[in-house]
Amino acid sequence: MLLTIIGLIVALLPGILKGVGVNTNIDNLVAAAGTALAAIITGLKSGNPVNAELTALQAALTALQQDTTLDPTILGDIAEGVRDLQAAITAYQSAEVNTDPSTLTPLPQV
Repeated sequence: MLLTIIGLIVALLPGILKGVGVNTNIDNLVAAAGTALAAIITGLKSGNPVNAELTALQAALTALQQDTTLDPTILGDIAEGVRDLQAAITAYQSAEVNTDPSTLTPLPQV
């Protein structure tokens, strides 16, 4: 159900964003984020790698970061998002390759 809702939102957003005059790169990022989110949820549920989706999202953020028409404050926020996403991709890829049981700790008691 959640994936259906995400799919519908992703399908509707590009037309809505263009109608209100949103920057094309932001429009592309929103579409990429929606598509990536649905694919990531599906991949994690099925145990399939989601590297391609994370990389596509990073590419959309990078394209937005290179848009010089945006407010510098927004560009700073985008740069932070790119750094965070890159760290997440690196950690995810590392976890896929090597799981070190010695780094695991018991769950805290509630």
